[in-house]
Amino acid sequence: MFLELAELLACPAEHEPTYCVVTSDEMHERRVVRGAVGCPVCEAEYPVVDGVVQFGTDPLLGSSSRADDLTVEEMPQPSDVHSLLGLDGPGGYVILLGSVARMAAELSHAMQGIHFVGVNAPPEVAESDILSLLSSERKIPLRSGSVRGAVVGREYSREPWLTEGARVLLKGRRLVVVDEDVEPPGVEQMASGHGLWVGQKTGS
Repeated sequence: MFLELAELLACPAEHEPTYCVVTSDEMHERRVVRGAVGCPVCEAEYPVVDGVVQFGTDPLLGSSSRADDLTVEEMPQPSDVHSLLGLDGPGGYVILLGSVARMAAELSHAMQGIHFVGVNAPPEVAESDILSLLSSERKIPLRSGSVRGAVVGREYSREPWLTEGARVLLKGRRLVVVDEDVEPPGVEQMASGHGLWVGQKTGS
């Protein structure tokens, strides 16, 4: 996990939001490889194992080995996702929820200076200098209004994940979903077609 991401982490338990505390047992440059993330409100501790912050279990793991996941052949083109996100300039974070975490390396070539956060990424995806990994059962464990863009894989194009994708977006930023028939709350549709949906967050 990219160390600077710690300031955006949020405990998924139901209580008032607060900053989490990260302790490191092993670092690799600016990445926490082994350690824990602690919540000062409920005192929960979430382990960091092989660079992945484990806030909970990916709900698709164990369900026919992610049978609803996109295959590599069905993945959207990174160039299309990059265009739909509409980001200019470096800095900040982009969420990749589910199977779309596979395209982090390709997106990073076109979106240099942006750090990607894979949530419930497929098991073969490894964390790296450009990609932090989080696992969670029901929420994106980041503060509301904290990221510049979010991309939702087809297998997660349902609730509560659409609401979560919209929640973590900054106002005016875009949500891209690998599914044409969705209605994320608080996000105004901009376009839909060719298996993709894109909208802009209107609320705070």
